[in-house]
Amino acid sequence: MQSNWKDKLYVSGYLLTTNKDVVTAEIGIEWDKWQIDSFGCYHLYTHPSQTVFSIEHKNKKFLIIGHAYNPFTMEWSESDILNHLAELFDTTEYQDYFDQLTGLFCFIVIHGKELTINTDCSGLLPSYYAKIDGQVYCAAYSQMIADICNLSEDEYVTQMKRSRLFHLYGWYLPGDLSPYKEVKRIVANTEIRYNGDFVCRRFYPRKKYQVIDESDYETTIRKIGEIMHNNMLLILKKWSNPQISLTGGMDSQTTLACAGSEQNQFDYYSYISLPREATDANAAHYICDSKNLRHTIYQVETDKTKLSDFNEVDQLVERHYSYLGKGNENDICKRISLNKQLTCDVEVKSWVSEVARASRYKMYGKKKMPKLTARRLTTMYKVFALNRKDAIKTDKAFKEYLEKTQLTKAIDRLGYPWSEFFVWEIVFGCWGGLTLVGEHMLSNDITVPYNNRALLDLMLKTPLEKRITDQVNKDIIREMDKDLAGLNVHIINGNETKKREIAEKLYFEVHSRIPW
Repeated sequence: MQSNWKDKLYVSGYLLTTNKDVVTAEIGIEWDKWQIDSFGCYHLYTHPSQTVFSIEHKNKKFLIIGHAYNPFTMEWSESDILNHLAELFDTTEYQDYFDQLTGLFCFIVIHGKELTINTDCSGLLPSYYAKIDGQVYCAAYSQMIADICNLSEDEYVTQMKRSRLFHLYGWYLPGDLSPYKEVKRIVANTEIRYNGDFVCRRFYPRKKYQVIDESDYETTIRKIGEIMHNNMLLILKKWSNPQISLTGGMDSQTTLACAGSEQNQFDYYSYISLPREATDANAAHYICDSKNLRHTIYQVETDKTKLSDFNEVDQLVERHYSYLGKGNENDICKRISLNKQLTCDVEVKSWVSEVARASRYKMYGKKKMPKLTARRLTTMYKVFALNRKDAIKTDKAFKEYLEKTQLTKAIDRLGYPWSEFFVWEIVFGCWGGLTLVGEHMLSNDITVPYNNRALLDLMLKTPLEKRITDQVNKDIIREMDKDLAGLNVHIINGNETKKREIAEKLYFEVHSRIPW
């Protein structure tokens, strides 16, 4: 597929605003190609590749931007889901139904000037919001709001970017921050309401955390497999040519297993852009070959001098990331190559499962986490070493996040394991969303079957020791595809070395205790 990269600016993006004059902003957007809708005093602008569904019910406008499907009710039409949401809104059943939805979407309710804004399970289609000069904005890219309003970067962010360690763990910010003080991110598991001012409300978790009994474990594994299988069935209904990006890792093998008897209705692919990726790609090919499934390995051209559009895509990705950093050269080459080679209309990506895989317990060699504090979140977020001023400012950002989203109160009251919320709401909620809309969607559309709150809640309630050892995923694979389980393929992330584990554990223990 050839691409006009200019058309990819803010790909899959949207902007909801009271400012009716945004089309006069000369920021490189070809507004005449964007879809424009009006809902009372609000105007919605959506990228040509983005979808919008809207209805009116009891004097309220209900919108889904993006895609959604429900593996519990087997609804795959956004129109049906939107009608269901509208009927249940303001009832006690609404939140449970909302938690059942899978997809990448923003859900908005408009009632006069009032707004209610929700993201998908992990905020993989991001939502940033602001009120600037009396005008309200909500967009998938903070940079889009900054472009329109001519905002200046927050000094804290500018200083953070100067650290040579800032790039570690990816380009993203703590709490609900964007690079601009005026613009905030909607955190997963919370909603934003606007009625003159923005107010954040946490709606998950709502019930007391309780690990399932051993006697119920197998039943739970079957239930998880059933939900995932239903998601895979719905993906086949929604797209004509879905392809699963497959590696030898645990997450994508679980996705493959849960496709069940429909496995041969999907195509599968891997890519090689670095030598270490060959191990994963070859493992994926071995799996597919063993199961007589169609699998393609794409070779990525990594010599940027052979890619005439490298600089253009590099600048585009940097802008999508709100200038938090320059994209990795290899990743830019990957987007260009895959955009030309991929034939699918959607990639089935196996992200978000890590929320329930006790990743921070593994990283720091823990069987029990200490109490949730802002400093411990700061320590998980980045390596600050001697950079104490930025560490203290980051503590403040996380403290405000804990208070604003009421996460500490929810953890203390309901007992959920807190480190999973760091992965859920900060890593995937910020880094994941930025990476998908900022970079990956330049190549292809994406759906994530794990991105379902009710599913993750069920996975989180399996025993911690089984989550730490990946036994939960292994058991799902065994339950859903015994042949795949029998292949016993498990490729370990090349970054997960013993030396790195020791260094990260030491840093966590020491930095969490430093009083300044």
